[in-house]
Amino acid sequence: MSDDGVVYMVNMIIGVILSATMTRHRGLGAGSGTLRTWILAAWCLTGADLLFVLREQARSVVPRMLPTITVTAGYLLLLLAAQRSAGARDTRRIALTLLGAHALLLVIFEYSPAITTWRSVANGIVWGGLSLATAAVLWRTSDRLRDVMTIPALVMAGQGGFLAVRTVLSLSGALNAGSDGSQLAQWLGDLEVSLFMVALFMSVLVAYLELSRVELQAARAEVQELTSMLPLCSWCKKVRDDSGYWRRIESFLKQKQIRVTHALCESCAAEHFAEESGEVSALNTTG
Repeated sequence: MSDDGVVYMVNMIIGVILSATMTRHRGLGAGSGTLRTWILAAWCLTGADLLFVLREQARSVVPRMLPTITVTAGYLLLLLAAQRSAGARDTRRIALTLLGAHALLLVIFEYSPAITTWRSVANGIVWGGLSLATAAVLWRTSDRLRDVMTIPALVMAGQGGFLAVRTVLSLSGALNAGSDGSQLAQWLGDLEVSLFMVALFMSVLVAYLELSRVELQAARAEVQELTSMLPLCSWCKKVRDDSGYWRRIESFLKQKQIRVTHALCESCAAEHFAEESGEVSALNTTG
């Protein structure tokens, strides 16, 4: 296996671990429905690395453009995931159109050897543009999501910046046949894939874990508020306990280890013991 094949294999293993972790998290019922699209993007990019590995081993079986267009599909899924997380308008039709246009462009490069050196330039423009678009969508999320999506947005913005540098190097290589810009761009691309996958999907997973924690705290506070309510009969003043039985409030409080002592308030004394209260008042006056 060549050096590039080893790099693709390492990237694929990292992608499988990250994708499986996110899938497991979703399978436990954590995270919202939008996490599913992030998981699809993770598996799509992992599948692209698998196709790169297979292409290294069997170039005649796996077309050259297939792994590349799979990467584009992964970036489009990242954009759709960001849009769904932010509650923005879904651009699936535009995404499919862009995917078809990039595929057509790759076919042209495949059968036009004279311009094939511009292939990396086109890929960098497409992937970099999608990365920056995803970052912009994540920055425009609601107040509740903005804090937890800050790191994924920064990762996508950094990826867009990196791809811009890579595109410039590829452009230099395309304009100057003797330049080693294209080779340097390829080396940088192989290096950044693992870092990008780890940074992005781990930050997305942490973001959804934080959202789950906030939702759990809110649900717990609501349960505590509901359980703190004491059903009291408005007529006889008995209390309904956790088993559904109505009991005298003294018995209920005693069960809760609250000591009860009886006293008599002024209004009840005036109502039920009016004569005694009057005599006491008279005695107090004459005294």
